This record gives sequence, structure tokens and C-alpha cells, in this order.
Amino acid sequence: MSSSSERVTWETCPGCGRAAAVGWRDGMPVRTDCPGGCGLTAGEFVRAPGAVRPSSSVARWAAVARTWA
Repeated sequence: MSSSSERVTWETCPGCGRAAAVGWRDGMPVRTDCPGGCGLTAGEFVRAPGAVRPSSSVARWAAVARTWA
């Protein structure tokens, strides 16, 4: 029996700069949902130039809060 690890994080979308949800399974991105409708695949989203991955949950929240209008 194998167990998988699943989680969702908020990341800065490299397409529009808004906060987007990224679904992860076993450490690999599998799905994204950007409110800007960018339509990037999970792989494109993570590998995009300029994509910054804050190191802590507080840093991620701060990055997301900066995108709120």
C-alpha cells in the first residue's frame, strides 16, 4: 500500500501576479487555479521565470496579501 501526500498552497501567478491555488501531490504540482484565468499548467506555473517560492507560510501569506486590491 502506498500513501500519497496532498496539499494546496497559495502562490504568486507568474502570468498575472495574483494569488493562485496550486494543488500538490507527493511534492509535485498537479493543478492550478488562477482567478485571473491565466490557464497555465501546473508544470508551467512552477517553472515560470520569476516565480518566487517564499520559504514559510507567513512569507506566502504576505506575498498573497500584497496582490489584494
